[in-house]
Amino acid sequence: MARKNVKNVLLVDDEKKIHEALAEYFDSKSYRLISVFDGYEALKKVEEEKVDIVLLDINLPGMSGLETLRELKKIDSQLIVIIITGYGTADTAIDAMKCGCYDYVTKPFRLMEIKNVIEAALIDRAYHKKNRITTSSLLPSQAGSIPIIGRSKKMQEVYRLIARVINTDSTVLIQGESGTGKDLVARILHFNGPRANKPFVTVNCAAIPENLLESELFGHEKGVYTGAHIARRGKFEQADGGTIFLDEIGDMSLNTQAKILRVMQSKTFTRIGGEKNIYADVRLIAATNKELRKAMKEGLFREDLFYRLDVLPLTLPSLRERKEDIPDLINYFIARYNESINKKVSFVSPEAMDLLMRHDWPGNVRELEHAIEHAIVLANGYVLLPEHLPDSIKVQAQKNTSISLELGLSLEEVEKFYIQETLKMVNGNQTKAANILRIHRNTLHRLMEKMNIKPTKDDYA
Repeated sequence: MARKNVKNVLLVDDEKKIHEALAEYFDSKSYRLISVFDGYEALKKVEEEKVDIVLLDINLPGMSGLETLRELKKIDSQLIVIIITGYGTADTAIDAMKCGCYDYVTKPFRLMEIKNVIEAALIDRAYHKKNRITTSSLLPSQAGSIPIIGRSKKMQEVYRLIARVINTDSTVLIQGESGTGKDLVARILHFNGPRANKPFVTVNCAAIPENLLESELFGHEKGVYTGAHIARRGKFEQADGGTIFLDEIGDMSLNTQAKILRVMQSKTFTRIGGEKNIYADVRLIAATNKELRKAMKEGLFREDLFYRLDVLPLTLPSLRERKEDIPDLINYFIARYNESINKKVSFVSPEAMDLLMRHDWPGNVRELEHAIEHAIVLANGYVLLPEHLPDSIKVQAQKNTSISLELGLSLEEVEKFYIQETLKMVNGNQTKAANILRIHRNTLHRLMEKMNIKPTKDDYA
């Protein structure tokens, strides 16, 4: 006899170890795990018995995860489906949300993370079922062609956050260093959101002089100052019904910040020299490369505006934090510039790749793109060589190969420090570190255990 209040969780995944881990974890009075290994079995199981939650791997044999999701929604449009995947992209996350999935979790995941997502979904269904916003009405858009590239864990989290906020109309604050792709994320949020068929208007707050920024944002009336021969609509009017993207909002003066706050609070503004209140139905997305909390403490950014903006914060990692994504980015830029410059580069030499991997990339993805464009222009064959790269990358690589040691350290301390620095240089990749140290990987592993150099571990499934 079925127990009351027990929630049936259907796991659809072709990896046996995932089933084993979750079966042990969900062996409780609250949940009953049902295991199937492909999409066809999942559809059959949902038709045969009551299922409350589906955990669906996107990479399935036969019928894909997205196809399975579409078919599940045909059977039960209110079914809660949580996508799990080992290698997602921004497009994957967006497609999954458009098909009606509740959330998006990447492998390896913490078992507690899955439980938290399930509990949140059940609460959401219980209390907000009638008011849930669905994604089925979203229109395909040009933003699908904008590439955000990366398979690293940090980028998987970015895709997950994008998927979560894409179907809302709330303000989003995108933070990250220059060159990380904040403008691309803003475009993806607009062109895949509820306002996709409305205007998307960008304002670079750092590029417009302060004395002109107010007119740019709010417009002006005829004759308000010399040269104002006609009335002019500002960016907020131009964006009516759509999205306004305020790039580098951290560079905005306190006076202009106050006027942005007013628009956010009342959705109205007046043109310079005007008296009429103009209504602005816009979604606001802001971006900055500055630490706004620090600027707030220094009196350079309004506290009330910050908390208005910080509804849905989304932070993009620097390229040095996700160096494992560099080869994929290089391949993309090579293909792009081969086509535009009419070259045939198809291979990066190991020496050139080593230089690219060891560079710190202070300019992030934008700097990498320019470096590859530079190299493609200079390349005269099929192979990209070190001499084709900008001098700044070669100079930085020479600096990165040296380390400083204090006098008085024991030989064992020197050895431990050298191993730690080598691991840091290759982002913890023990195989690469062993190659640099010219020892077997097993030897490195034994030395790490002996010296108590431990990689970070967690209860991953």
